[in-house]
Amino acid sequence: MEKTYSQTFEMERAILSYDGSKSILLCTESKNSKKLWIKKIDDINHIENIIEDSDRFYLACESSDTKGFYLALDKPTGSTEWFIPGKAYFQIIYNGFLYAIFADEKMVFYLLKVDRSDGKKIWYHRINEDLCEYSFRADRIQLIYESGKSEKISTITGIAMS
Repeated sequence: MEKTYSQTFEMERAILSYDGSKSILLCTESKNSKKLWIKKIDDINHIENIIEDSDRFYLACESSDTKGFYLALDKPTGSTEWFIPGKAYFQIIYNGFLYAIFADEKMVFYLLKVDRSDGKKIWYHRINEDLCEYSFRADRIQLIYESGKSEKISTITGIAMS
C-alpha cells in the first residue's frame, strides 16, 4: 500500500499532521505548537479532507481509489467517536447536520445526512456519479448532473420533491 508521507491541515485552533510512513496523526495547538494528542490510523493511504465543528474533527480517509472510511475524532483527546465505512467525496456541516457524499464498495454513490453526535444515518439518497453542482437551502437540496438531470430533495426526509 503506497502512502502519502506528510500531510498538514490547519484548522481553526489546531494543526493536524499525518505521517503516512508511521500511520500517525498528530494534533498540536496552532498558537504555540503544544502537542495535544497523537493517534494511530491504520489502513489508509492519505487523508482526503478534514472539517471541524466545536466538538470534533471529521476526517475523510482514503485507503484506495474505491475504499476508505470517515472518522469523527474528539477534539480534546483524539479518540474515535464514530466512523462510517466507504469513500467520502464531499462533506459539509449545514444546519447542525453533517452531509456527505459516499461511495460504497461497488462505487454506488449516496448523499447521506448524518447526526454529528453519534454518526447515525438520518437518511440517504442515491445519486448519479455525474453530479456536478449542489446547493443547500433550509428545506431542500438542489442536485444538478452533467447529463442535464436536476432534482430537489427534502433536507428533512431525503426524498425527491416534485
